[in-house]
Amino acid sequence: MNIYSLNHEIAEESPPALLGRKERHRLLRRADIIKAAEHVFALKGFHKATIQDIARCAQYATGTVYLYFEDKNSLYFSIVEEKIREILRILRLKMAQVKGARMKLEVFIYESLYFFEKNKDFFRIFIQEETTWSIKSKFAKSIIASKRREAFAELIREAQAEGLIRKDAQPGQIKDLLESILTSFAFSWWQNDSKREKDLKAMTGIIMDLFLNGAKKR
Repeated sequence: MNIYSLNHEIAEESPPALLGRKERHRLLRRADIIKAAEHVFALKGFHKATIQDIARCAQYATGTVYLYFEDKNSLYFSIVEEKIREILRILRLKMAQVKGARMKLEVFIYESLYFFEKNKDFFRIFIQEETTWSIKSKFAKSIIASKRREAFAELIREAQAEGLIRKDAQPGQIKDLLESILTSFAFSWWQNDSKREKDLKAMTGIIMDLFLNGAKKR
């Protein structure tokens, strides 16, 4: 099986047929606002973006945006939640197609890098801007963050059970290590103007090797 499937598009869930017309319209307006907000945040950054900017981009009145979101922070937080929910859905789907912790780790790394690249402007803001610290803190306590940590821990425990990763370290510690490597490589990747999918595959191999074997020359 080719784990680097070219089909990275995950179908969006349609509003349930049982919902009334008003509820469907409400969900569509909310989706419009979130899409516009993501564009504005990526373009201007969190600090400079305003609700008025987002409303203009979505082609709604400013008051309409406030009907759905209390303020800029809550809107940004909603986007973060949706992004993490999306990558979790992708990872579960892709990792279910392979067997063994090594293959699952490789899929996890590749799909994470691919997702970061696809959403690089947004994640660059989330990682770098100090103004989003309160949102990061809130996210760390959220249900979706808890699900993300548990999914990660489950993968690490499976790798430990198969002898792929040392057993004397806590899954949380190993998670932090892998996330640090992924973040560093993602920034390096974003600065490369001649990016190609084969380069992403090569980077996945390097990260796997560094994560499992360290930087020691063999």
